[in-house]
Amino acid sequence: MSVNFMLIAIKTLHSGQCSKSDAESIFNFATILDKKDLIDYFSTNTIISYKNDLELYIEILDSLIKIYENDEKYEKCSDLMAQKEKSLSIMNKKTKDYVKS
Repeated sequence: MSVNFMLIAIKTLHSGQCSKSDAESIFNFATILDKKDLIDYFSTNTIISYKNDLELYIEILDSLIKIYENDEKYEKCSDLMAQKEKSLSIMNKKTKDYVKS
């Protein structure tokens, strides 16, 4: 997911005008990221107001979780929570730990 896509995603999610199709597209991109992608986000700081791009990604996940909780789509919430847990574990470890693996 490029930073441009993340910016559009967060704007769409926070606008209150997020359609089911928009949410589904963002969900699909958010859930295909692997550990390497998440580490890259942690190591990148494109937007000054965030410590790293992974923080923005987590904000997107949180917004999607709220949407799917309201729609009672708990399986999708579970998938998003798994991605959030992976992201948080990366944030809680030192970057140099990932360089070794």
